[in-house]
Amino acid sequence: MPIEINAIETRRFGITAAKVVDQTASVDAINAAALAQNVKMLTTRVSTDQLSRVQILEADGYRLMDTLVYYDRMLTDVADPQDPLIRAATPADADAVAAVARKSFAGYIGHYHADPRLSDTSADAAYVEWAHTSLTRCSPKTPAYVAVMKERLVGFLTVRSHSDTDAEIVLNGVHPDTQGQGIYGRMLAFTLGALKKNRFERVMISTQVNNVAVQRVWARQGLRMARSYYTLHKWF
Repeated sequence: MPIEINAIETRRFGITAAKVVDQTASVDAINAAALAQNVKMLTTRVSTDQLSRVQILEADGYRLMDTLVYYDRMLTDVADPQDPLIRAATPADADAVAAVARKSFAGYIGHYHADPRLSDTSADAAYVEWAHTSLTRCSPKTPAYVAVMKERLVGFLTVRSHSDTDAEIVLNGVHPDTQGQGIYGRMLAFTLGALKKNRFERVMISTQVNNVAVQRVWARQGLRMARSYYTLHKWF
């Protein structure tokens, strides 16, 4: 099957949503699978070096929603995690992290907000739910870290592992009241050190191409652009 139902998006947006999981499948095969499962919204991500594929999808009715850039770096030379502001998170932090996500992702221009057919309110809620769920499930293989100022949680960062050596920073945010104070950079530095301490060798992270501010933080901490993808939606 070239597509897979996305249960979270289906529940969140009140439609049958799915994603393409086989990028080699033909458009006809993808459409047949979507129609057979009554899919309303189909999402696909295509490497930016596959322009011919993108053009085929556009001709079939897909629309560009965002462009993701991925950065990565090896962890051999990062410092040990030492910062009084940052600590490892626990599931008990889930509600406080969700509150920060609610503020930090309001109006965030990801592929949900870029689609005029999706509710901005529901799009905001999707990131809040993602953050809360990530914290309730955090573990040594899916760790999370939080920034705490004067006993108030003001930032978070979540991680998942792809293998014993490779980790990905998945979701992060800083409360708007405390942005511009270097908190995000400190969380990132602490996380890189913590991942090295836990024997990870490489880390990756992604964002929208126009999110320049965080990419500058990444560059200062030794991350370099590695690849990029277009996100496209098709409605049936």
